[in-house]
Amino acid sequence: MRGLIGSYTKAEGQGIYAFELKDKRIENVSVAVQTADATYLTVAGDYIYAVYRENGVAGVRTFKIVDDSLQLEQVGECLNDSDSGCYLAVVGDGKYLVDSGYASGEIRLYAIRDHVVTKVLDTFQIEGSGPHERQDAAHAHFVDETPDGRYLVAVDLGADKVVTLKIEDERLMFVSEYVTPAGSGPRHIRFSPCGRYAYVFTELSNEIIVLGYEDGVFESLATYSTLPADFDGHSQGAAVRLSDGYLYASNRGHNSIAVFELIDGGADLKLIEIEQTRGDWPRDFNITPDGETLVVAHERSHEISVFEIGESGQLTFMENTARADEGVFVTFV
Repeated sequence: MRGLIGSYTKAEGQGIYAFELKDKRIENVSVAVQTADATYLTVAGDYIYAVYRENGVAGVRTFKIVDDSLQLEQVGECLNDSDSGCYLAVVGDGKYLVDSGYASGEIRLYAIRDHVVTKVLDTFQIEGSGPHERQDAAHAHFVDETPDGRYLVAVDLGADKVVTLKIEDERLMFVSEYVTPAGSGPRHIRFSPCGRYAYVFTELSNEIIVLGYEDGVFESLATYSTLPADFDGHSQGAAVRLSDGYLYASNRGHNSIAVFELIDGGADLKLIEIEQTRGDWPRDFNITPDGETLVVAHERSHEISVFEIGESGQLTFMENTARADEGVFVTFV
């Protein structure tokens, strides 16, 4: 099984790394392509779309996989007049790409033509702020399609909002919004397999907010901390993933992954464990398609940690000898 890791390029990071996962060990880590600050990627067949930011210029680059070792060739570039995205998603049956601008609070809609991102079609500006020092303005951190395929859902850390949008005539139109508790700083959202429930992971309060979802509208059901009750240090929520009836969420600072079981059909959660990641600043992780292995990238200490996932969702540490400098995103191809 092969995968890609996106990275910052502030210091030693190279852009996008390729790796092989074999017998629950990371092997053959190599630079797939050098590109600046590829902090988020999305995969569509043989094409990879990546965030790009360098020397005040930002946008999306399109790459194509050119061989079995996942070496990449750049085949397109679409720059915008604003900031770089921190999340990318292909939506609308492959016709569009959307991204979220952290600095600007913008959600952008791009055209995809012949697999290449070509131009910005529309921009939606989220408005608002919060009580935390990092909430001076809107800071969009996530945007993707809802499970029913009818809407987009955007998550804004600065405005404490989950915003529902829809695409009409290649424009982004407002539908509704859900406001999270003040100062919580929502970062990412995932949906239950049935699509009726959603799980917002907050960066500033390190919590999972369980929401009911129907026709573009969200309502609060429950809230759970992803940190031990006796922890009083600094930590920030990062990535959240679901697999085989379990939810996994990474804590930067506490350097751990909290594991929850989905119960009552996904309407509620039960904490299983909080496992240390054996590295510093686990900004992202991902789970193999077979649900058996979890791979963590550490932004600050650069290790790639591998865990086996047990039948009850629990994590068993396997190894962390491989590294990807400044790695902040993990995906499988």
